[in-house]
Amino acid sequence: MLKRVLRNFGVVIRGRGIAGVFSVLATGLMANALPVTEFGLVILLHTYVMVIRGALNFRTFEAVVRFGIPLNDSGDETRFRTLLRSTMMIDLASALLATVVGVLAAPLAGYFLHWDAEMVTWASLYSLFILSTANGTPNGVLRVYDRFDALGVQFTVAPALRLIMVAAAWAADAPMVVFMVLWGSAFAIGHLYMLVRGLMELKAHNEFSLWSGFRWKELKAPENDFWNFVGVVYWQTNIDLLPKHVSVLLAGGLLGPAAAGLFRLAREFSTVLTQPAVTLREVLFPDLTRSFHAEDGGIRSIPFKTAVIAGGAGLAIVLFSLFFGGPILGIIGTEYVPAAPLLSMLLLAASFDLASASLRAAAYAMGKAGTILRIHVAGIICYVALFFLLTPLTGLAGPGLAAILASLLALGLTSRLVARITSRAGG
Repeated sequence: MLKRVLRNFGVVIRGRGIAGVFSVLATGLMANALPVTEFGLVILLHTYVMVIRGALNFRTFEAVVRFGIPLNDSGDETRFRTLLRSTMMIDLASALLATVVGVLAAPLAGYFLHWDAEMVTWASLYSLFILSTANGTPNGVLRVYDRFDALGVQFTVAPALRLIMVAAAWAADAPMVVFMVLWGSAFAIGHLYMLVRGLMELKAHNEFSLWSGFRWKELKAPENDFWNFVGVVYWQTNIDLLPKHVSVLLAGGLLGPAAAGLFRLAREFSTVLTQPAVTLREVLFPDLTRSFHAEDGGIRSIPFKTAVIAGGAGLAIVLFSLFFGGPILGIIGTEYVPAAPLLSMLLLAASFDLASASLRAAAYAMGKAGTILRIHVAGIICYVALFFLLTPLTGLAGPGLAAILASLLALGLTSRLVARITSRAGG
């Protein structure tokens, strides 16, 4: 299992790494091309759409992995198809609902973010890109069939397109509106690629037609714990959304569009650790699920070994940022150098998340998703309280300190949970 995990992690992290480089370059070019306030407005617009989609994202690929792997491995084609139908219906309904909410809530967002009427109109139009995001089930299918190579390619599609299009707009000295359209178009194309690629993989492994003989009553109970798991993952997704995207909106509301742009740029650079954390969790989850059902003992040792290695690597990058963060941001523009201390703090928080990733995957595989949700509720309460307390007093340092303490709290509680469960299972 460890060899397969390392192989899949290497494949996916290579894709995410390439995507991260493309994304940073695209963000840097746009920051260089636009005044800092306009750059902040584009970032706030995209973040608004990401928050709306995230708030109505059920991450059905988690359910496809959790329940689909045992069904697929046992050859239970009928129940596997029923599971995929259920998750696909959730994908379609949630994407449509999120689009409607995005369009209708734009005036309210404009009020809180101090947008003029033109920006509110653009927010409504930009929300239509959400329709492309109904791809949770194809995402899960690729994981069930161990096609992390395909996922690695998918991760690069949107960032590569974004970089190419933003570079063209930068060279043409295009106005802010052009950057808005290009940013959203790349986002949509990347999601559509995932949809097509996942459905192609499903067809390659199965002779059944996904929708042949479909009956609505099949959606009631595809698995005993299915709807409970979907509900827990949904709330977990919303908790993860706060530090990832909502924090950018909060910074914009408290400190203005320019500060939001600086915060978003620092977060973009911090993906050098946040993306590996997500990747590690998602790569480990399928194999730890197999290990838990097979009772082969791997789930008791691999999560902690991985946590130590990952956390150590993260701290090394934090140390690097302390010396070189300012000069790197200075390449984009001198007005972005003040974000360097925030970058180091976000990287430290991300190193704690990276160490926690394997432990969270283990807890999910052992059926403790509800407990993990409660742990992250505590962490996010800590984060939000400190964000509002510290940001008005310390400026951009406030979000960084809040992220560090919240991530450390989640790491400690998750480690304690997994250690207790695995020691009990070992005994």
